[in-house]
Amino acid sequence: MKTGSQAAPARPAIRVLHLRDSPWVDGPGRTILETGSHLDPARVEFHIGALVPPAKSPHPLVDMARQRGLSAIEFEDHGGFDNALVERIVRVIDERQINVLHTSEFRTRVVALLCRLRRPVHLATTAHGWIANDRNRRLVRVLDKALLRISELVIMVSDATRRRVPRWWLPSRRVHVLHNALVLGEYGSEFLAKPRRAVDPRGRVTILNVGRLSPEKGQDMLIRAVHRLLPEYPGLHLKIAGIGPLEDSLRSLAGTLGMADRVEFAGYVKDMPPLYDDCDIVVQSSYTEGLPNVILEAAYLKVPLLATAVGGTDEVVRHGESAWLIRPDFEELVAGLRRFLERPAEFARMAERGHADVLENFSFDARTEKLTRLYEALVGGA
Repeated sequence: MKTGSQAAPARPAIRVLHLRDSPWVDGPGRTILETGSHLDPARVEFHIGALVPPAKSPHPLVDMARQRGLSAIEFEDHGGFDNALVERIVRVIDERQINVLHTSEFRTRVVALLCRLRRPVHLATTAHGWIANDRNRRLVRVLDKALLRISELVIMVSDATRRRVPRWWLPSRRVHVLHNALVLGEYGSEFLAKPRRAVDPRGRVTILNVGRLSPEKGQDMLIRAVHRLLPEYPGLHLKIAGIGPLEDSLRSLAGTLGMADRVEFAGYVKDMPPLYDDCDIVVQSSYTEGLPNVILEAAYLKVPLLATAVGGTDEVVRHGESAWLIRPDFEELVAGLRRFLERPAEFARMAERGHADVLENFSFDARTEKLTRLYEALVGGA
Protein backbone atom coordinates (compact mmCIF):
# COMPACT_ATOMS: atom_id res chain seq x y z
CA MET A 1 0.00 0.00 0.00
CA LYS A 2 1.34 3.41 -1.02
CA THR A 3 1.42 6.13 1.58
CA GLY A 4 2.02 9.84 1.40
CA SER A 5 0.89 12.30 -1.22
CA GLN A 6 1.74 11.89 -4.87
CA ALA A 7 3.16 14.79 -6.80
CA ALA A 8 0.74 16.34 -9.27
CA PRO A 9 1.68 15.77 -12.91
CA ALA A 10 3.89 18.49 -14.31
CA ARG A 11 2.18 21.07 -16.47
CA PRO A 12 3.20 20.99 -20.11
CA ALA A 13 5.80 23.49 -21.21
CA ILE A 14 3.46 24.85 -23.88
CA ARG A 15 0.37 26.75 -22.72
CA VAL A 16 -1.67 28.22 -25.57
CA LEU A 17 -4.49 30.74 -25.53
CA HIS A 18 -6.16 30.81 -28.96
CA LEU A 19 -8.10 34.05 -29.36
CA ARG A 20 -11.16 34.10 -31.63
CA ASP A 21 -13.27 37.08 -32.67
CA SER A 22 -16.22 35.17 -34.10
CA PRO A 23 -18.97 33.14 -32.44
CA TRP A 24 -19.56 30.90 -35.45
CA VAL A 25 -18.35 27.35 -35.74
CA ASP A 26 -17.29 27.96 -39.33
CA GLY A 27 -14.18 26.53 -41.01
CA PRO A 28 -11.65 28.26 -38.73
CA GLY A 29 -13.91 27.65 -35.72
CA ARG A 30 -14.13 23.92 -36.41
CA THR A 31 -10.37 23.76 -36.87
CA ILE A 32 -9.84 25.40 -33.46
CA LEU A 33 -12.26 22.97 -31.78
CA GLU A 34 -10.71 19.91 -33.40
CA THR A 35 -7.24 21.16 -32.52
CA GLY A 36 -8.23 21.46 -28.86
CA SER A 37 -9.76 18.00 -28.95
CA HIS A 38 -6.76 16.33 -30.58
CA LEU A 39 -3.77 17.96 -28.91
CA ASP A 40 -1.98 15.77 -26.38
CA PRO A 41 -2.63 17.49 -23.00
CA ALA A 42 0.69 16.17 -21.75
CA ARG A 43 2.45 18.24 -24.42
CA VAL A 44 0.16 21.26 -24.92
CA GLU A 45 -2.29 22.96 -22.56
CA PHE A 46 -4.89 24.58 -24.81
CA HIS A 47 -7.42 27.32 -24.00
CA ILE A 48 -9.90 28.99 -26.35
CA GLY A 49 -10.38 32.71 -25.68
CA ALA A 50 -13.60 34.04 -27.22
CA LEU A 51 -14.29 37.76 -27.58
CA VAL A 52 -17.96 37.98 -26.58
CA PRO A 53 -20.14 41.13 -26.79
CA PRO A 54 -22.07 41.96 -23.60
CA ALA A 55 -25.25 39.93 -23.11
CA LYS A 56 -24.46 37.88 -26.21
CA SER A 57 -25.95 34.46 -25.59
CA PRO A 58 -25.67 31.76 -26.69
CA HIS A 59 -22.15 31.79 -28.11
CA PRO A 60 -21.93 28.73 -30.41
CA LEU A 61 -18.13 28.41 -30.32
CA VAL A 62 -17.97 28.62 -26.52
CA ASP A 63 -20.93 26.26 -26.07
CA MET A 64 -19.48 23.64 -28.38
CA ALA A 65 -16.03 23.91 -26.82
CA ARG A 66 -17.45 23.27 -23.35
CA GLN A 67 -19.55 20.38 -24.63
CA ARG A 68 -16.28 18.80 -25.72
CA GLY A 69 -14.72 19.43 -22.32
CA LEU A 70 -12.37 22.10 -23.63
CA SER A 71 -11.29 25.18 -21.72
CA ALA A 72 -13.22 28.15 -23.14
CA ILE A 73 -12.76 31.63 -21.63
CA GLU A 74 -15.16 34.45 -22.44
CA PHE A 75 -13.70 37.95 -22.68
CA GLU A 76 -16.33 40.70 -22.54
CA ASP A 77 -15.82 42.71 -25.66
CA HIS A 78 -17.15 46.20 -26.44
CA GLY A 79 -15.46 46.44 -29.84
CA GLY A 80 -12.35 48.21 -30.96
CA PHE A 81 -9.09 47.75 -29.08
CA ASP A 82 -10.03 49.09 -25.67
CA ASN A 83 -7.61 48.81 -22.81
CA ALA A 84 -10.10 46.89 -20.64
CA LEU A 85 -10.18 43.98 -23.10
CA VAL A 86 -6.39 43.79 -23.16
CA GLU A 87 -6.28 43.90 -19.35
CA ARG A 88 -8.74 41.01 -19.12
CA ILE A 89 -6.64 38.88 -21.45
CA VAL A 90 -3.38 39.80 -19.67
CA ARG A 91 -4.97 38.74 -16.38
CA VAL A 92 -5.67 35.29 -17.83
CA ILE A 93 -2.13 35.14 -19.25
CA ASP A 94 -0.83 35.66 -15.73
CA GLU A 95 -3.29 33.33 -14.00
CA ARG A 96 -2.79 30.43 -16.41
CA GLN A 97 0.86 31.15 -17.23
CA ILE A 98 0.12 31.35 -20.94
CA ASN A 99 3.25 31.49 -23.10
CA VAL A 100 1.71 31.33 -26.60
CA LEU A 101 -1.03 33.61 -27.94
CA HIS A 102 -2.47 32.17 -31.15
CA THR A 103 -4.77 34.27 -33.36
CA SER A 104 -6.83 33.78 -36.51
CA GLU A 105 -7.96 37.22 -37.72
CA PHE A 106 -6.89 40.86 -37.93
CA ARG A 107 -8.52 42.12 -34.76
CA THR A 108 -7.18 39.38 -32.49
CA ARG A 109 -3.74 39.86 -34.04
CA VAL A 110 -3.83 43.51 -32.93
CA VAL A 111 -5.08 42.54 -29.45
CA ALA A 112 -2.33 39.91 -29.12
CA LEU A 113 0.30 42.48 -30.03
CA LEU A 114 -1.02 44.84 -27.34
CA CYS A 115 -0.85 41.98 -24.84
CA ARG A 116 2.74 41.20 -25.76
CA LEU A 117 3.71 44.78 -25.03
CA ARG A 118 2.79 43.92 -21.43
CA ARG A 119 3.82 40.28 -21.14
CA PRO A 120 6.62 38.24 -22.80
CA VAL A 121 4.41 35.79 -24.71
CA HIS A 122 5.12 34.17 -28.06
CA LEU A 123 2.85 35.17 -30.94
CA ALA A 124 1.52 32.56 -33.36
CA THR A 125 -1.12 33.25 -36.00
CA THR A 126 -3.03 31.48 -38.74
CA ALA A 127 -3.75 33.29 -42.02
CA HIS A 128 -6.85 31.90 -43.73
CA GLY A 129 -6.83 34.37 -46.61
CA TRP A 130 -8.14 37.88 -47.19
CA ILE A 131 -11.41 39.34 -48.41
CA ALA A 132 -11.30 42.78 -50.02
CA ASN A 133 -14.83 43.65 -51.15
CA ASP A 134 -14.54 47.36 -50.33
CA ARG A 135 -12.05 50.09 -49.45
CA ASN A 136 -12.08 49.33 -45.72
CA ARG A 137 -11.44 45.65 -46.33
CA ARG A 138 -8.56 46.47 -48.67
CA LEU A 139 -7.02 48.68 -45.99
CA VAL A 140 -7.42 45.93 -43.39
CA ARG A 141 -5.77 43.47 -45.77
CA VAL A 142 -2.69 45.69 -46.05
CA LEU A 143 -2.52 46.23 -42.29
CA ASP A 144 -3.08 42.55 -41.59
CA LYS A 145 -0.21 41.49 -43.83
CA ALA A 146 1.94 43.99 -41.99
CA LEU A 147 0.95 42.41 -38.65
CA LEU A 148 2.01 38.96 -39.85
CA ARG A 149 5.60 40.17 -39.79
CA ILE A 150 5.36 40.61 -36.01
CA SER A 151 4.32 37.00 -35.34
CA GLU A 152 7.07 34.51 -34.66
CA LEU A 153 5.06 31.63 -36.13
CA VAL A 154 2.79 32.17 -39.13
CA ILE A 155 0.62 29.30 -40.33
CA MET A 156 -0.87 29.53 -43.82
CA VAL A 157 -3.76 27.22 -44.73
CA SER A 158 -2.64 26.79 -48.34
CA ASP A 159 0.28 27.37 -50.69
CA ALA A 160 -1.96 29.82 -52.53
CA THR A 161 -2.32 31.91 -49.36
CA ARG A 162 1.45 31.80 -48.87
CA ARG A 163 2.00 33.17 -52.38
CA ARG A 164 -0.04 36.26 -51.50
CA VAL A 165 2.63 37.48 -49.05
CA PRO A 166 6.07 38.23 -50.54
CA ARG A 167 8.98 36.28 -49.09
CA TRP A 168 11.03 39.44 -48.77
CA TRP A 169 8.38 40.68 -46.34
CA LEU A 170 7.71 37.44 -44.50
CA PRO A 171 10.72 35.08 -44.52
CA SER A 172 10.11 31.38 -45.11
CA ARG A 173 11.74 30.40 -41.81
CA ARG A 174 8.72 31.81 -39.95
CA VAL A 175 6.01 30.53 -42.28
CA HIS A 176 4.57 27.03 -42.43
CA VAL A 177 1.77 25.79 -44.69
CA LEU A 178 -0.58 23.62 -42.65
CA HIS A 179 -3.60 22.55 -44.66
CA ASN A 180 -6.99 22.25 -43.05
CA ALA A 181 -7.94 18.65 -42.30
CA LEU A 182 -10.73 16.31 -41.19
CA VAL A 183 -11.20 13.84 -38.38
CA LEU A 184 -11.12 10.80 -40.61
CA GLY A 185 -13.32 7.90 -39.58
CA GLU A 186 -15.64 10.14 -37.55
CA TYR A 187 -16.85 12.89 -39.84
CA GLY A 188 -20.21 11.91 -41.33
CA SER A 189 -19.47 8.22 -40.87
CA GLU A 190 -23.15 7.24 -40.84
CA PHE A 191 -23.59 8.76 -44.31
CA LEU A 192 -20.30 7.55 -45.72
CA ALA A 193 -21.29 3.97 -44.96
CA LYS A 194 -24.29 4.02 -47.32
CA PRO A 195 -24.30 4.44 -51.11
CA ARG A 196 -25.24 7.80 -52.53
CA ARG A 197 -28.48 8.05 -54.47
CA ALA A 198 -28.33 7.98 -58.25
CA VAL A 199 -28.77 11.33 -59.99
CA ASP A 200 -31.72 11.68 -62.37
CA PRO A 201 -31.06 14.87 -64.38
CA ARG A 202 -34.71 14.95 -65.49
CA GLY A 203 -35.99 14.65 -61.93
CA ARG A 204 -35.22 16.70 -58.83
CA VAL A 205 -31.55 17.67 -58.59
CA THR A 206 -30.36 19.46 -55.45
CA ILE A 207 -27.37 21.77 -55.75
CA LEU A 208 -25.71 22.78 -52.48
CA ASN A 209 -23.64 25.90 -51.87
CA VAL A 210 -22.01 26.46 -48.46
CA GLY A 211 -20.46 29.73 -47.36
CA ARG A 212 -20.91 33.21 -45.98
CA LEU A 213 -23.47 35.20 -47.93
CA SER A 214 -20.97 37.75 -49.14
CA PRO A 215 -19.83 39.08 -52.54
CA GLU A 216 -16.65 37.00 -52.70
CA LYS A 217 -18.66 33.76 -52.55
CA GLY A 218 -20.39 34.38 -55.89
CA GLN A 219 -23.82 33.11 -54.85
CA ASP A 220 -25.53 35.65 -57.11
CA MET A 221 -23.67 34.19 -60.08
CA LEU A 222 -24.75 30.70 -59.04
CA ILE A 223 -28.42 31.69 -58.76
CA ARG A 224 -28.27 33.14 -62.27
CA ALA A 225 -26.54 30.00 -63.59
CA VAL A 226 -29.28 27.78 -62.19
CA HIS A 227 -31.87 30.12 -63.70
CA ARG A 228 -30.19 29.74 -67.11
CA LEU A 229 -30.50 25.95 -66.94
CA LEU A 230 -34.07 25.70 -65.58
CA PRO A 231 -35.76 25.53 -69.01
CA GLU A 232 -33.68 22.43 -69.83
CA TYR A 233 -33.70 20.92 -66.33
CA PRO A 234 -36.90 22.00 -64.55
CA GLY A 235 -36.13 19.86 -61.48
CA LEU A 236 -33.17 21.96 -60.33
CA HIS A 237 -33.22 23.20 -56.74
CA LEU A 238 -30.52 25.29 -55.08
CA LYS A 239 -29.85 25.17 -51.34
CA ILE A 240 -27.58 27.82 -49.86
CA ALA A 241 -26.22 27.20 -46.35
CA GLY A 242 -24.77 30.19 -44.52
CA ILE A 243 -25.52 33.66 -43.23
CA GLY A 244 -24.19 37.05 -44.18
CA PRO A 245 -24.88 40.59 -45.38
CA LEU A 246 -26.14 39.61 -48.84
CA GLU A 247 -29.03 37.43 -47.72
CA ASP A 248 -31.73 40.01 -48.49
CA SER A 249 -30.32 40.86 -51.91
CA LEU A 250 -29.90 37.18 -52.81
CA ARG A 251 -33.48 36.46 -51.78
CA SER A 252 -34.59 39.44 -53.84
CA LEU A 253 -32.62 38.18 -56.85
CA ALA A 254 -34.23 34.74 -56.60
CA GLY A 255 -37.66 36.38 -56.40
CA THR A 256 -37.01 38.67 -59.34
CA LEU A 257 -35.97 35.68 -61.46
CA GLY A 258 -39.10 33.79 -60.44
CA MET A 259 -37.06 31.25 -58.46
CA ALA A 260 -38.23 31.90 -54.91
CA ASP A 261 -39.52 28.31 -54.72
CA ARG A 262 -36.28 26.92 -56.23
CA VAL A 263 -33.75 28.58 -53.92
CA GLU A 264 -33.72 27.58 -50.25
CA PHE A 265 -31.77 29.60 -47.70
CA ALA A 266 -30.84 27.16 -44.95
CA GLY A 267 -29.12 29.72 -42.70
CA TYR A 268 -26.38 28.70 -40.29
CA VAL A 269 -26.12 24.90 -40.19
CA LYS A 270 -24.36 23.36 -37.21
CA ASP A 271 -24.39 19.75 -38.41
CA MET A 272 -23.20 19.63 -42.02
CA PRO A 273 -23.05 15.91 -42.99
CA PRO A 274 -26.86 15.50 -43.33
CA LEU A 275 -26.84 18.47 -45.69
CA TYR A 276 -24.16 16.86 -47.87
CA ASP A 277 -26.09 13.60 -47.84
CA ASP A 278 -29.24 15.32 -49.07
CA CYS A 279 -27.68 17.01 -52.11
CA ASP A 280 -26.58 15.77 -55.51
CA ILE A 281 -23.64 18.12 -56.06
CA VAL A 282 -21.74 20.77 -54.09
CA VAL A 283 -20.92 23.90 -56.05
CA GLN A 284 -18.32 26.40 -54.87
CA SER A 285 -18.76 29.63 -56.83
CA SER A 286 -16.21 31.75 -54.95
CA TYR A 287 -13.96 34.44 -56.37
CA THR A 288 -11.45 33.93 -53.56
CA GLU A 289 -10.73 31.29 -50.90
CA GLY A 290 -8.07 30.22 -48.42
CA LEU A 291 -8.43 26.46 -48.22
CA PRO A 292 -12.18 25.77 -48.10
CA ASN A 293 -13.31 23.20 -45.55
CA VAL A 294 -16.45 22.60 -47.60
CA ILE A 295 -14.30 21.10 -50.37
CA LEU A 296 -12.56 18.80 -47.88
CA GLU A 297 -15.85 17.74 -46.30
CA ALA A 298 -17.71 17.14 -49.56
CA ALA A 299 -14.80 15.26 -51.11
CA TYR A 300 -14.46 13.02 -48.06
CA LEU A 301 -18.18 12.20 -48.15
CA LYS A 302 -17.98 11.37 -51.89
CA VAL A 303 -20.19 14.26 -52.99
CA PRO A 304 -19.66 15.36 -56.62
CA LEU A 305 -17.88 18.71 -56.77
CA LEU A 306 -17.93 21.66 -59.14
CA ALA A 307 -15.67 24.44 -57.88
CA THR A 308 -13.84 27.56 -58.91
CA ALA A 309 -10.10 26.99 -58.95
CA VAL A 310 -9.31 29.79 -56.51
CA GLY A 311 -7.12 29.86 -53.40
CA GLY A 312 -6.14 26.42 -52.20
CA THR A 313 -9.06 24.56 -53.80
CA ASP A 314 -6.81 22.82 -56.32
CA GLU A 315 -4.54 21.74 -53.47
CA VAL A 316 -7.39 19.50 -52.27
CA VAL A 317 -9.00 18.34 -55.53
CA ARG A 318 -7.64 17.99 -59.07
CA HIS A 319 -9.44 19.02 -62.22
CA GLY A 320 -10.92 16.13 -64.13
CA GLU A 321 -9.72 13.61 -61.55
CA SER A 322 -11.48 14.36 -58.27
CA ALA A 323 -13.61 17.42 -59.16
CA TRP A 324 -14.52 19.69 -62.04
CA LEU A 325 -12.69 22.99 -61.64
CA ILE A 326 -13.51 26.21 -63.47
CA ARG A 327 -12.60 29.87 -63.46
CA PRO A 328 -14.94 32.18 -61.51
CA ASP A 329 -16.89 32.97 -64.66
CA PHE A 330 -20.64 32.80 -65.32
CA GLU A 331 -20.46 30.91 -68.63
CA GLU A 332 -17.96 28.40 -67.23
CA LEU A 333 -20.24 27.85 -64.22
CA VAL A 334 -23.21 27.18 -66.51
CA ALA A 335 -21.09 24.82 -68.62
CA GLY A 336 -19.85 22.99 -65.52
CA LEU A 337 -23.37 22.47 -64.21
CA ARG A 338 -24.52 21.28 -67.62
CA ARG A 339 -21.63 18.81 -67.77
CA PHE A 340 -22.68 17.38 -64.41
CA LEU A 341 -26.29 17.04 -65.54
CA GLU A 342 -25.19 15.35 -68.77
CA ARG A 343 -22.54 13.11 -67.16
CA PRO A 344 -23.45 12.42 -63.52
CA ALA A 345 -21.61 9.08 -63.56
CA GLU A 346 -18.36 10.86 -64.46
CA PHE A 347 -18.76 13.16 -61.45
CA ALA A 348 -19.54 10.18 -59.21
CA ARG A 349 -16.26 8.54 -60.26
CA MET A 350 -14.36 11.75 -59.55
CA ALA A 351 -16.02 11.91 -56.11
CA GLU A 352 -14.65 8.45 -55.27
CA ARG A 353 -11.16 9.66 -56.15
CA GLY A 354 -11.65 12.79 -54.05
CA HIS A 355 -12.48 10.63 -51.04
CA ALA A 356 -9.29 8.61 -51.51
CA ASP A 357 -7.19 11.78 -51.77
CA VAL A 358 -8.59 13.21 -48.53
CA LEU A 359 -7.89 9.92 -46.76
CA GLU A 360 -4.30 10.04 -47.92
CA ASN A 361 -3.47 13.70 -47.42
CA PHE A 362 -5.79 15.45 -44.94
CA SER A 363 -5.77 13.59 -41.63
CA PHE A 364 -6.38 15.80 -38.57
CA ASP A 365 -4.13 13.57 -36.47
CA ALA A 366 -1.21 14.32 -38.81
CA ARG A 367 -2.05 18.03 -38.81
CA THR A 368 -2.16 18.12 -34.99
CA GLU A 369 1.25 16.47 -34.69
CA LYS A 370 2.75 19.02 -37.09
CA LEU A 371 1.19 21.88 -35.12
CA THR A 372 2.48 20.47 -31.82
CA ARG A 373 6.00 20.34 -33.18
CA LEU A 374 5.72 23.93 -34.36
CA TYR A 375 4.61 24.99 -30.87
CA GLU A 376 7.50 23.03 -29.35
CA ALA A 377 10.02 24.71 -31.66
CA LEU A 378 8.52 28.12 -30.87
CA VAL A 379 8.65 27.75 -27.10
CA GLY A 380 11.85 25.73 -27.08
CA GLY A 381 13.64 28.41 -29.01
CA ALA A 382 12.81 31.08 -26.43
